[in-house]
Amino acid sequence: MKKHRIPPFAIVGAALLVALPTNGAFAEEAPAPPDAVQTAPENLPTDRMIVKYAAPLGDAQKQEILGTAAEQADVPEAEDTTELKTTADGADVVELTDVVSPDDAADLAQELEQDPAVAYAEPDQLVFTAQIPGMDDQAQEQLGSAAAAAYDADAPYMWALNSLGAPRAWDTATGRGMTIGVVDTGFANHPDLDLNVIGGWDFVSSPSLSNDGNGRDSDARDPGTHSVYGQCWAGSPASKSIWHGTHVAGTAAARRDAYGVVGIAPDATLLNARALGACGTGYVSDMADSVTWLAGAPVAGVPAARKRADVINMSLSMYGSCPVTLQNAINTAWNRGIPVAVAAGNNGQPAINYAPGNCYNVVTVGAVTSDRTRASYSNHGAAVDIYAPGHHILSAGNTGTKGPVAPNSRYDYGTSMASPHVAGTLALMKQKNPSFSSNQLKDLLLTSGDPFASGKTLNTHDALYITSAFKDVYWGRTFYNEIAWMHSSGISKGWASGNTRVYKPVQSITRDQMAAFLYRMAGSPDFTPPRVSPFADVATGQGFYKEMAWMHARGISTGWVDGRTRLYKPGQAISRDQMAAFLYRMAGKPAYGAPSTSPFADVSTRQGFYKEMAWMHGTGISKGWDDGTYRPGAAVSRDVMAAFLQRFDQKF
Repeated sequence: MKKHRIPPFAIVGAALLVALPTNGAFAEEAPAPPDAVQTAPENLPTDRMIVKYAAPLGDAQKQEILGTAAEQADVPEAEDTTELKTTADGADVVELTDVVSPDDAADLAQELEQDPAVAYAEPDQLVFTAQIPGMDDQAQEQLGSAAAAAYDADAPYMWALNSLGAPRAWDTATGRGMTIGVVDTGFANHPDLDLNVIGGWDFVSSPSLSNDGNGRDSDARDPGTHSVYGQCWAGSPASKSIWHGTHVAGTAAARRDAYGVVGIAPDATLLNARALGACGTGYVSDMADSVTWLAGAPVAGVPAARKRADVINMSLSMYGSCPVTLQNAINTAWNRGIPVAVAAGNNGQPAINYAPGNCYNVVTVGAVTSDRTRASYSNHGAAVDIYAPGHHILSAGNTGTKGPVAPNSRYDYGTSMASPHVAGTLALMKQKNPSFSSNQLKDLLLTSGDPFASGKTLNTHDALYITSAFKDVYWGRTFYNEIAWMHSSGISKGWASGNTRVYKPVQSITRDQMAAFLYRMAGSPDFTPPRVSPFADVATGQGFYKEMAWMHARGISTGWVDGRTRLYKPGQAISRDQMAAFLYRMAGKPAYGAPSTSPFADVSTRQGFYKEMAWMHGTGISKGWDDGTYRPGAAVSRDVMAAFLQRFDQKF
């Protein structure tokens, strides 16, 4: 197969500056910074096309369709193509006889899509990582030694850990049972990673880019991204290996052990999908198959992993709109409950212009520095969902300039480094909430972020909702603050559930529980319950007897008269009209003239407890629903009751 002749201004990936350790057992001298930044062009040639047919066709029919489109688009390079593979969603990847300009590739795709037998067609673009310019002298002096050493000795150099509150988060979740899939250059062997890696596959389909002498195979280890002059495109410069995937994997899930660094989710396992080869380059179709495989969906010729990923990270970037092939793969993962964290890119431009950050169903991550400002190189704008540490990030690496030599810890920076901080956090969140959808996880991740000038920054600690006293009440949910107030005020401690406590927020509150809530809200006053219960259905020895007797003594609830007996009905769910009466009496039956016109569409001025429900509206304790109703007979759930009680407490 021919070598690729993509020009050297091809797409910038999520970037990394390599600033290696300056001393220590595995130290190297820092390489000289590159002279210029590679920027993602608006015009990118390619030598491959992706064609999805609406129905299965024979080879002759496909060739006829391609030949006709090539003639119509005046792209002779497409008249004779070689079918390389089929993507996971059934599209053909074909190689042209030579590279074509981006305009010609777009014209060819447009002509192909005119044929009713073609579902879609698009260029199979190249994506690759690129290096950001070197640090200034002051930044170089700040780095110090970071050689791999015992007891995660490099952790003090990992400023992001404490900034995100990760060590405190590990009291709640460490990623155990979760698997993070990484689409990247593959992993080099490394003590911080090896025991966490549970599988992998090499998806680099181009032998000339693979650096391992073949196309796809079962060995997903990184042989190095080094290249010779002209290997990756016509005139491409020789380059050294950058160990990008190793660094990304370490940030997400390096083990807590007697070596090197530690990741955000140190007990998570890793799935290695190698999709980028020499020069850090790879094709969109290979990335799409990687995502599909990590999501547990079938990919032709590739055996399924023994466990699918729970979270996926893609620290790469390319100029242009999100390719259909890649979007389909991302949708597969997202809809299976697997959130996908992606780098925003390092062009200092609006992220909406770069894929996969502009794809749907992703968490797009920009980079911040240690002083919590947006890194100058980070792409930005509305397409960035959240920012995370990406500047001077220490993680796993290797000393080899070509193939792997010895493991080390190394500094890199860019949105590539920011994205795995988010992926690791998502793994911790999913460990605590395994049934949550991708959208729920994303929403909560963003809700828990800390505001700053450019949007929100990641807060791993708060994303785990560990400020909540209850396992089933996550940070950011409706009435979270009110339920937290219930706990802090001593009104409700919930139920024990193993080593944690639960609140059961959507469960209806019963009348005996309501008595307990009101008694505690009153300050748990001294009260000696009578030896004879005031209610025939409440025994003096049962739970909450004291509180229910107190309700009777205070006149808050006199129960029901049934013949000659008085009942409290302790296990019955309290309705919203009864709750209004309880709170009105709890407030001391304040003077109140109910309006002649009901504030609620479903409450008549003549029905029982009208005055009390109108009083609830007048005080602002309950305004009812947006449709103007109060729903007086509906049961009150425990989360809604928390809101009512807090509002009552603030007013009386």
